[in-house]
Amino acid sequence: MKASSSPNIALIKYWGNRDEELRLPAADSVSMVLDTPTVEASVEASETWKIQSFHADGSDAPQSEKSIERLKKHWSLCISYLEGIGQTDLPSALKIDIRSGIPPAIGIASSAAVFSCLGEAYGALGKNLTREQVSILSRLGSGSAGRNSFGGYVALENHGNGIGSACGKQIASEAHWILHDIIIVPSREEKKVGSTEGHASAATSPLFAARINDIPRRMKECTDALLTKDFEKLQVISEEDALDMHRCMETQTPALHYLSEVTHSILRELEGVRKSDKLNVLYTMDAGPTVHLLCTEDSVRTVEDFAAAQKGCTVFKAKTGGGSKIVSL
Repeated sequence: MKASSSPNIALIKYWGNRDEELRLPAADSVSMVLDTPTVEASVEASETWKIQSFHADGSDAPQSEKSIERLKKHWSLCISYLEGIGQTDLPSALKIDIRSGIPPAIGIASSAAVFSCLGEAYGALGKNLTREQVSILSRLGSGSAGRNSFGGYVALENHGNGIGSACGKQIASEAHWILHDIIIVPSREEKKVGSTEGHASAATSPLFAARINDIPRRMKECTDALLTKDFEKLQVISEEDALDMHRCMETQTPALHYLSEVTHSILRELEGVRKSDKLNVLYTMDAGPTVHLLCTEDSVRTVEDFAAAQKGCTVFKAKTGGGSKIVSL
């Protein structure tokens, strides 16, 4: 079967785990699912492992040994979960074909898109799975992928303990509120330390405990802002959370400095434009130098012009989109 998915951009960030192997987050999070760029993955049972991956233009995108082991580990965890909910006759090895339009490791959630795509396909190997169960399968490969099994605005919520104790919950569908995401990529160089490694050291930051304790307040404010379409409130809480996450990253051991001087320059310039033109635009950054500018329809043209004027940067354009889905069986 073939599945497709796209990235998400977190409004309340996921940083740090309470269980590294099962990718159980230390706190809840919220994201907006994007409509592009997309990933497609074909999966079928095989006697031996066969993994191929390609860029959007069809050229080879060879997987490292580390990535291959991660893919195999993901399926092993999925087998454990699926068998635990009564699914049987699952293959021990797979043939996987991944085609991605997302440059890796530059802050556009490529791992979330890939593993939500695989989680969707793996769910189709079982019988009558719920969207929450598909979300769990996706989360086992990449924590934030658990937010991609629904469209629109999605929370990743903790409940209880065990392999299935964190899954996605839709706050509002993509039809509820269309926001645009103008994505400014200062550098397409792959980051030296990935999110998986960074999560493992998150709790070493002296700011981490306070962050976790404050997440329930932020979750409520973000959810309320989304449901009432209060852009000003959404701007305040999402920017607060993004900057707080990066302060935690920068103070953990070893320290992670994902934001570049170009990132900071973009933010400084945006502040001036936002005030002078009274734009409905907010900024947020995941684990990388990339700046996501979320804005309303009435501000998108000006934000696009602002992004295009950033010298040496690559710009992607996306908006609120649907979740992962099966393309063909």
